[in-house]
Amino acid sequence: MKDKVKGLIVGLTIGSVLSGTVAFAANSTQIEVTFRNLTYMFDGVEKAPAPEQGKGFIYEGTTYVPLRFVGDALGKKVSWDDATSTVFIGGNPNQVVATYQGGTVTRGEFDAFFNLQGLFNGSNHAASKDDASYQEKVLKQLIQNRILYGRASEADIEAAKQGAAQQVSQWKQTMGDAKFQSDLKGVNSTESAIQYYLVGTFAAQNAIASSITDAQLAAKYDELRKADASAFVTASVRHILIGLTDEQGKTIRTKDEALTLAKDVKAKLASGGDWTALAKQYSDDPGSKENGGLYENAEVGQWVEEFKDAAVKQTVGAIGDPVETQFGYHVIKVESRTVKPLADVKEQLRGSLEQAQLQQFMDKELPSLIEKIDLGE
Repeated sequence: MKDKVKGLIVGLTIGSVLSGTVAFAANSTQIEVTFRNLTYMFDGVEKAPAPEQGKGFIYEGTTYVPLRFVGDALGKKVSWDDATSTVFIGGNPNQVVATYQGGTVTRGEFDAFFNLQGLFNGSNHAASKDDASYQEKVLKQLIQNRILYGRASEADIEAAKQGAAQQVSQWKQTMGDAKFQSDLKGVNSTESAIQYYLVGTFAAQNAIASSITDAQLAAKYDELRKADASAFVTASVRHILIGLTDEQGKTIRTKDEALTLAKDVKAKLASGGDWTALAKQYSDDPGSKENGGLYENAEVGQWVEEFKDAAVKQTVGAIGDPVETQFGYHVIKVESRTVKPLADVKEQLRGSLEQAQLQQFMDKELPSLIEKIDLGE
């Protein structure tokens, strides 16, 4: 076996193995070696090192080969960290892959964050993990979290720690500790790593949430109310639908026939007819015909445009003229209508403002804070 290659041995001459020279550091042991022209076969395919990648040599019966060449041939990046006298094959965790105002991200930090994305993005992550643009997107998310964490208050961070601990605890209870640990192992991560990940993510979210002021909430409320009269409106509405088709989509009457019948139903109601009886007899809306056509305290924004418009504008207590929608003609009576005050919709508004503020940070501010990204190969 002495005359055969025994493996990728770093040995005493790591500097020369990487650089292809026989120069040694002052504190290294000087040795005599025999260079030999070697043939390298990789799965039956011959490959030869470039001149700058060095030559193989023999020392005390062991054949040494240029590690950088072998790594390249196997698709593995090889790097040398002089500060720690360490050879890295397949990535140096200390390599800086991004620089931003206030900090850096190393390969190891990025890989840890990237691996954990697999728990949350599942098959999408697996399908995109080799996509350079996807990797850069994940790296920017890590930088985003770092910067926003730096802006978070102590209260925001404490809340993030509590939220992370609760999240992990819930996962363990739901999945079982063994499955939880197995899933972490599957993405080459640990419980402490996911705690760190969650705290960073939650603190960033909290920092955005804490930046939303009451004045912004009030301004957004007024803006939405001005743009849409149905915004934050709830109403109790009775209606009888004279439809054009049955539940299978088969035509049951023409539009003219539907309109004529709707007018007749309105006349019966105006003459004191009972909503419950008439809805059961005439309405083609299966969701309300059995309860007098009533939708009680409903968000009007969920309805089709014409029905929503009637619910917002029709005089409360009056039976309106038939309203045409894609479903047919509706005879409508608005029994009550309320606009929710700002206090009741603050949290709803806060969520949309947080999303908008985060998007603005990502689109406008973050690019100017990132100085360099270099994920390499």
